[in-house]
Amino acid sequence: MTDTTLRAVAAYRLPSRTSFPVESLSDDDFGVLIGSCVAHRVLGLLGEAIGSEALPATDTQRDMLEAELQAWSSHVVRVERLALQVLEAFNVAGVRSRVLKGVGLAHTVYEPADLRVFGDVDLLVAGDDLALAQQVLEQQFRGKRAQPELRPGFDCRFGKEVLVECDGIEVDLHRVFVDGAFGLTIRVDDLFAPPYRFPLAGYELTALPMPPRLLHAAYAAAIGDWPPRLVALRDVAQIVLREEPNLLDVLMMAKAWQCEVILARAIVTAWDELALTVETPLLKWARNYEPDRRSQRLLSAHQGSGRMFTRHLAALEVLDGWGNRLAYLRAIAFPSATYLKARGLTPAVHIRRAIHGIRAS
Repeated sequence: MTDTTLRAVAAYRLPSRTSFPVESLSDDDFGVLIGSCVAHRVLGLLGEAIGSEALPATDTQRDMLEAELQAWSSHVVRVERLALQVLEAFNVAGVRSRVLKGVGLAHTVYEPADLRVFGDVDLLVAGDDLALAQQVLEQQFRGKRAQPELRPGFDCRFGKEVLVECDGIEVDLHRVFVDGAFGLTIRVDDLFAPPYRFPLAGYELTALPMPPRLLHAAYAAAIGDWPPRLVALRDVAQIVLREEPNLLDVLMMAKAWQCEVILARAIVTAWDELALTVETPLLKWARNYEPDRRSQRLLSAHQGSGRMFTRHLAALEVLDGWGNRLAYLRAIAFPSATYLKARGLTPAVHIRRAIHGIRAS
């Protein structure tokens, strides 16, 4: 029952075949539901469903939920405050950035914003500015990098992100949206096209415009967490249904980024998992899309338990020139001693783990 109810929560306010139970859950089941909603980042939607009485709950259960919501609301305020402070510092330092994911989506495609909870700060940063952005976080926000760079120069040339912890909150500095092959096919210049602007606490912030905003959500839904969090699927549906992106614009950019298979997978999965009933031009395209063998191969490399290794092998297929391929392969196969030490690995163990992961995939 809780799995069915969880999906109904994730689809709440959207046209869906999902439904809530007519009677309240047991306290134990309701506790499990709260935990699942936290894990899938749909707690705000649960609060809305309970508040509107779409999902029946006892007084005890309402108290349980209220305590969890207050804790998350306090954390979200801390995250937003840090985001504003970091963006101001980046602006002074000349770091080019955009707001991504939780903060950006909550304040652009959800209404009210507290329907979309989030746990950290996600910012897009131009590759050439990554080192400077990290320096700003370390010097002004007592930031500490989560792990060393694979090899010097890898982050700004090939990497997805740099993770920096600032006073217990993770700040993710994204160069692109995903590691491996599909991250390397993104045209980074498209990410810094004229932005979408939105207000937050008296500030004007910049987010991705459409269609990059939809494509970013699609990457998270199709090959982000494995299996995907329900909030990632909800984000895709929310953007498609609320923003009504132009079909031709989206498909042209998806083709340029070589990620049509990602977009189709994300849309179909969102509609199927959330049991959505409304038809859209993007959904019609996604259901009729047939990937070629190369696209299927790249998608498979980004999924499953061995993806942390196979997606890097797939990267060699999309990189231009032997110089880039050799530099990438060297970094993946032979990381720096500092990187290995931070992860408690030796070169031999690292290679064995990679071989095991590839064989198991």
